[in-house]
Amino acid sequence: MDFVLEQLVNGLTLGSLYALVAIGLALVVGVLRLINFAHGDLFMVGGYLFFLARLGGETPYGVAVVATVAGMALLGYAFERAVIERVLDKTWRVQLVATLAISIIIVNAFIYMWGLNPKMAPTPLAGRFLELGMIRIAAQRLVIFVVAPVAFMAFSMFLQRTRTGRAMRAISQNREACLVVGVDPHRIAGVTFAISAGLAGLASALIVPLYSVQPLMGTLLTFKALAAVIMGGFGQIKGALLAAYVLGVAEAMAAGFLSSSYADLVSFGVMVLVLLLRPQGLFGRKVGI
Repeated sequence: MDFVLEQLVNGLTLGSLYALVAIGLALVVGVLRLINFAHGDLFMVGGYLFFLARLGGETPYGVAVVATVAGMALLGYAFERAVIERVLDKTWRVQLVATLAISIIIVNAFIYMWGLNPKMAPTPLAGRFLELGMIRIAAQRLVIFVVAPVAFMAFSMFLQRTRTGRAMRAISQNREACLVVGVDPHRIAGVTFAISAGLAGLASALIVPLYSVQPLMGTLLTFKALAAVIMGGFGQIKGALLAAYVLGVAEAMAAGFLSSSYADLVSFGVMVLVLLLRPQGLFGRKVGI
């Protein structure tokens, strides 16, 4: 039983990572109808930004987290202005090639600058363990369990209660009508990417202290986040959130009871099973012609 609880904790930690990355990707898909195949690489960039912000452990953890999120939000806005704005009205093929090209450029640039050796950015919380019943859990994981839900609630309140959030929801439903009433889709696109990249940066700042950062870490994460978006229903943020935790727990259980080499097989197998039973995703709706 203790082993099951330990794997459940690992799964929830992994699910929090997938969720923070997936809802950023789902936001871009829902608002802009664009799949950013460089989204996982933004998480990787955020990891290196957090590594630099820590300055060998001299910078307080909270300050490093805020710096990482703010830096990634600015980078996301710049990324939208430099790349996405030029392909936003193009076909999905052009968008796919553009974002894949940026992904390749980012990965190879970081390999050139940092090499393939992982970089560690531990925090005091990562090395401090708490006894919860019969299991030991790193204090850093508790931080993840607290901060991730707070981030989700803040994000939901932003979408529901702010003028910009309502504009984002309106554009996701009818872009042409928004143009008529004066909503600027280019401004909303920049804000969307800033939030998406900021969430990826938050995920980096929470997860990297437990593991490490290296240039190739974002490639597979892009597909895991995309799997969560597909399972939840394209553009459905709540669906992506739930699916991300399902994938995280499924992977952890597979790694614990089978082998870590089966984790990816199980997670993508779960995605295929969900789509076989419900092709429109968990929260998607069937659309007729």
